Amino acid sequence: MNNWNLKEDIMTILIALTVFIIIIWFMVAQPTFTNQSTNDRIEYIKVKNLKKQVYTIVEKFDDRVYSNLEMLDATATYIYDEFSKYSDDVSYQTFKLKEFVDDEVFEYKNVIANFKGTSECSEGLTIVGGHYDTFGGHAGANDNTSAVAGLIELARVLKNNPPKCDVQIVSYTLEEPPAFGTEKMGSFIHAKRLKEQNIKVKVAIVLDMIGFYSDEPNSQMYPVPLMDVYYPKKANFISVVSNFANILEVREAKNVLKSTSNLPVYSINAPAMIAGIDFSDHRNYWKFGYPALMISDTAFYRSDNYHTPKDTPDTLDYEKMAKVMEGVFRMVKGS
Repeated sequence: MNNWNLKEDIMTILIALTVFIIIIWFMVAQPTFTNQSTNDRIEYIKVKNLKKQVYTIVEKFDDRVYSNLEMLDATATYIYDEFSKYSDDVSYQTFKLKEFVDDEVFEYKNVIANFKGTSECSEGLTIVGGHYDTFGGHAGANDNTSAVAGLIELARVLKNNPPKCDVQIVSYTLEEPPAFGTEKMGSFIHAKRLKEQNIKVKVAIVLDMIGFYSDEPNSQMYPVPLMDVYYPKKANFISVVSNFANILEVREAKNVLKSTSNLPVYSINAPAMIAGIDFSDHRNYWKFGYPALMISDTAFYRSDNYHTPKDTPDTLDYEKMAKVMEGVFRMVKGS
């Protein structure tokens, strides 16, 4: 009798453990019932435009490091001018810092383009952002010129295809070290000022490195052992990343991306203690209670070019970039 009770207890524990693991897996990986599209056609986003923007920005503005104020200003001006082709409501969001360059006070700029929705929406503003500064004096084709090119192309498409609800496109300064993780980040300034103005935000979608892919075996790495039991071993997918507070937002973004094209989409919701979960501008919206997620090719988990001179325009896959941006457009366009 005692042996039977022991077997029952063990079985109960195993069942409970299995259920617990399934629940955790479901929360982290967010499996969806949306079928992956087989569509290889891109309707709105132009591959050639993305490629042209990446090459242009890298060639004209090759050193967008925090201390090169002249280059950062020139880049901000270029983005402003590009946004102005497609929106009548473009502005600089300026702030001053003195800690970075010889203790002198310098002005830094986020660049903002607004697109008015066709309907009154109670959900709030949808933000799509990505930083334009680079690390260590490198040109940063993927990190993060790929996202800047995507933002400019998204602005072009929204001009003739206005969103249902208000959309704000933001290109941030000062994402890279030494600003990273501090209140000096351009995205921190942006999120803080939204909160100060009591502006409601539906979601902030941050693009950080969307251009590097590989079909080579074992080309994808992960921060935690055994993640490749579920996630792919090939670096041929795009990821949607956030914390546990934004499960529904990640799920919605993943469903739209999956239904848009045949580019595989995987997601993760996890605590910030997992390396990479909060490694971009989305982290700052969390601090002010705003829903936010990151769309990324996973950066250094698949590319040795990260933060090196090897991060050049010829290493990017512009077709896959276009599929990502096609999905982002459909996310913000609404029905």
